Amino acid sequence: MKDALHEINPDRDLSRLSGDDVYKLRVGDYRAIADWDRQQDNVYVLTVGHRRNIYDRGW
Repeated sequence: MKDALHEINPDRDLSRLSGDDVYKLRVGDYRAIADWDRQQDNVYVLTVGHRRNIYDRGW
């Protein structure tokens, strides 16, 4: 996951979560929930977890 975060292209690799103003990054069975500041082109990781339960959490 750490290597994937260093090499992401936000336009290609991030998908917006429906109903939220956050994005997900898929890496195997794990997901990172992130906030993307498009103006400064920065990605802020809010949480990382297994796909089975990552969407149950409040971030």
